[in-house]
Amino acid sequence: MSRRTIARPVTLEGVGLHTGVECALTFARGEPGGGVRFRRSDRGDVETPAQVAHAVLAERRTQLGSGADAIHTVEHVLAAVAAREIDDVVIVMDGPEPPILDGSAGPFFDALGMAGEAKLPGEPDVLAVGEPVHLRDGDSEYHAEPAGALELDVEIDFPHPLIGRQRGRYTITPASFAAELAGARTFGFMREVEALRAKGLIRGASTRNAVVLDEQGLVGTSLRWPDEFVRHKAMDCVGDLALAGGRLRARVRAVRPSHRGTVLLVRELARVLTRSAPC
Repeated sequence: MSRRTIARPVTLEGVGLHTGVECALTFARGEPGGGVRFRRSDRGDVETPAQVAHAVLAERRTQLGSGADAIHTVEHVLAAVAAREIDDVVIVMDGPEPPILDGSAGPFFDALGMAGEAKLPGEPDVLAVGEPVHLRDGDSEYHAEPAGALELDVEIDFPHPLIGRQRGRYTITPASFAAELAGARTFGFMREVEALRAKGLIRGASTRNAVVLDEQGLVGTSLRWPDEFVRHKAMDCVGDLALAGGRLRARVRAVRPSHRGTVLLVRELARVLTRSAPC
């Protein structure tokens, strides 16, 4: 098995979910062994590897780095890259946050498909879990154990008539991700809007890029699946788990997952991960 990058660059543009800042994001060909890296073209081409060592615990998003060079809300981009099993790619951005687009990983996944695949010298970093890991962070609970693929068992519970308790099980491959998770959109509640915006969050959010719920139901949209909510949480987990820095092989049970909790899980997994032979 060879390492993979993309054959040609591809660009997407739009507004960031939390910052509300316009951003053009370009997937560019990577160098062998370079891994997945973000490059801020508006900040002197400073680069930040998509690895958990650079992750900052932030509210409602996964963030790499801090200060003016930080990259916010990377989870949808990384989910698409991980699901495509791309080992080396440079993600060039002229702003602090990837465009939210339709609120899912679908546009990024599709763009990478249009970019095509190119093989690179060397073997991919396949990361196997050497022993079970259990972690609890507030309401979030995780259990990870060895497996031959990335398998997710995700459960959520929200006190809303359209959500309630939902559970989904997924084995992540390019085909399954495209069919089951890529199009699942971020969601939020009208009752939280004022408080979140007072914190400087969701400045770019709208019913065009998120599933918005009031006390009665949906606002200005319809669901792509009845359980789109748990599918989105599973997609977020794929992106956050990509911070392990390779093709993760693990069975992960996540109950009420959060970005913070999954980043903490990856930090714990780093202690027990081993590089295994590609298969």
